[in-house]
Amino acid sequence: MKKLYYFIIPALLLGSCQSDPTLETESSPLVRTKVTELQYAQTDKIDVEALNIISPYKFVKKGNLYAFLTPSSAYRFAIYDSENGTVTRLVPAGRNEGEGMYFISMNLNGDIVSAFDFGTKKFVEINLNEYATPGYQPTFTSLTDNNKTPIGAIRIGDRLLSTGVYTQGRYCISQASGADTYSVSYPACADPTLTDTLKSAFYASNTLAVKPTLERLACANMQTGCLDICEINGNELTRVNEVHLTPAKVKFNRHCPKGRGLVHPVNYSKYHIFGFCDLAVSDDYIYALYSGRTLKQHNLDVDKGKTILVFDWNGSHVRTYRLENACSSISYSAEENTIYALSQENNHSEIITLHL
Repeated sequence: MKKLYYFIIPALLLGSCQSDPTLETESSPLVRTKVTELQYAQTDKIDVEALNIISPYKFVKKGNLYAFLTPSSAYRFAIYDSENGTVTRLVPAGRNEGEGMYFISMNLNGDIVSAFDFGTKKFVEINLNEYATPGYQPTFTSLTDNNKTPIGAIRIGDRLLSTGVYTQGRYCISQASGADTYSVSYPACADPTLTDTLKSAFYASNTLAVKPTLERLACANMQTGCLDICEINGNELTRVNEVHLTPAKVKFNRHCPKGRGLVHPVNYSKYHIFGFCDLAVSDDYIYALYSGRTLKQHNLDVDKGKTILVFDWNGSHVRTYRLENACSSISYSAEENTIYALSQENNHSEIITLHL
């Protein structure tokens, strides 16, 4: 089977962009509804670059531990302990056993940090209680059985839920026994004649989050601003709601001519408004970091945003938080009722604290 990495957002961004000055560039009305300015104290932050953590992209926080995804570094993960000041690096770059390649999101489930490597098709899990033990190695679980082509994954108890280039359904739940169950159709598209393969390309890059009670899933699309909320019923999902912020401005390549090299199935207009950057969840709410940016205005910085949209688990919009800084990732602390954000303002990486 051909490698389908070009479905992922970095390749899509570098693909051809269709120019159309007549397209509407207005963001979703939710961005301007129930707005609260969310500020932070200048003294209440962590300078990530001073820790020699290079180009952090995503992060999660657990107590005094900050786990960073560093996809362009020699090691793909870095864990900072704010109590003793140590930085531990894990998962060297590569395709060999114990190594990792390409990641676009990460999650925290209890004491376990996880991320899916769409280069090796392995689900990586790091135990925050054991990571600093000499000789510790993360757990790697392959998701390529049954000819699957997964792109993102998250753990739900003893099962793994993945999205990918799937025609049997948008979501696949894989059991430890090796059995796969597909469910839920793809969200409504602007073009209902698209094949499921093109729909899977259209909704390729997602950030996933599970309600702490494991009852519901939130799937936020990075390219289109579609938030999909599903109820988890055993090994199947049922859609509860889908929220579409803005219509997509794209063109689809339905045919792949021979001899033309890499063909991008989805070409984005430079006026296309990009969607979600990251998710954080609580028992009551979904906190969605929203880009709302276009290639024309921000070039490849469309993966950052200054807006957090808050939804309940039925998909109803609760409030909008406006941030001072452009951020690429957020993490919610239930104990502190606080959002921590990875600020990328002026190409400088730091963790800022947003008190709700």
